[in-house]
Amino acid sequence: MALPPSPASDPRVVTDADFPQGGPPGAQLAVLLNWAVHAPSLLNTQPWRFRIADGAGGPRAEVSVDPARVLRSIDPDGREAVISCGAALYTLRLAARHYGFATEIELAGPDDAPDLVGSVRLAGPSPPTAEDEGLFRAVKLRHTNRDPYADFPVPAGLAARLRDAAEAEGARLHVLTGEADKGALADLVAQAIRAQGADPATVAEIEAWLRPSGDPRADGVPDAVQGGWDRLSYLPTDPATLAAATRRLARESPALLVAATDGDERGDWARAGQALQRVLLLAAAEGLAASYVNQPTEVAHLRPQVSALVGGGHAQVAFRLGTPIEARGTPRRRVADVLRPDSPHADA
Repeated sequence: MALPPSPASDPRVVTDADFPQGGPPGAQLAVLLNWAVHAPSLLNTQPWRFRIADGAGGPRAEVSVDPARVLRSIDPDGREAVISCGAALYTLRLAARHYGFATEIELAGPDDAPDLVGSVRLAGPSPPTAEDEGLFRAVKLRHTNRDPYADFPVPAGLAARLRDAAEAEGARLHVLTGEADKGALADLVAQAIRAQGADPATVAEIEAWLRPSGDPRADGVPDAVQGGWDRLSYLPTDPATLAAATRRLARESPALLVAATDGDERGDWARAGQALQRVLLLAAAEGLAASYVNQPTEVAHLRPQVSALVGGGHAQVAFRLGTPIEARGTPRRRVADVLRPDSPHADA
């Protein structure tokens, strides 16, 4: 049997052979984090911290927000950071299913530590379904694609499956394919970009997470994966120009999607994140790519308009979906960088 990978391993090169199938649960959870860190996040901030904690029911992998990686101007309430951690939580659950384990998940409540999002415990053997396996194979394939998409519609049957996937995780997914609906959301995206571009603190925060070619940091958004219309680390972008280009990109996308929840508390954000990742993985498994047009959910006076556009609730995430023409991925930090050293199985 192969030994578990060192926490220094690149998560992109960890394989099934590295999983300690007969090892202790804490060590197994620590290895599963190599898949959790592939979750999506705002500007690839990867705002999660993990801890393997012993408890009465056995070790649990706790997923928390790393406060140092919350974008205080763009995301002052930490809502998008929690959504990102919810996506990591779902990926951790999915990886456990792939290796034959049922999981027990517990979302953080109002009495828990303010940065805690939720935890996962391995809860006995359970063979993965064919759907589990398809989604798991997409974990390392899925990444944000900011380029224009091919002019192919999203099949109606797949759109229905995406909505069902979101609903299974406690969220609602709205798939906008009509020109009027896409145009209305695209207009809000342009308004939001102009509003954010007028705020120096927000502009500085975005620029801090752009990465020039050759930058060794395993986070942020490298110039190489930006679309031709997007921000580049070395080129100041006029907000009006960026707004117009992004509006056009959104309008011309095959579909715009909005994930919404009935509530708007930390648990709702975590559920939205799990739903988002399940939807993105299902789309990736079907050969589709996504990129975010989330700016109007980040501007306080525009977010209710996004919610109204999709019929109510609380809009959490907005993104484009379509068939990619070219695909490139963003870097990922090592598990050693995100696993707290006080985890009892950190050296597994």
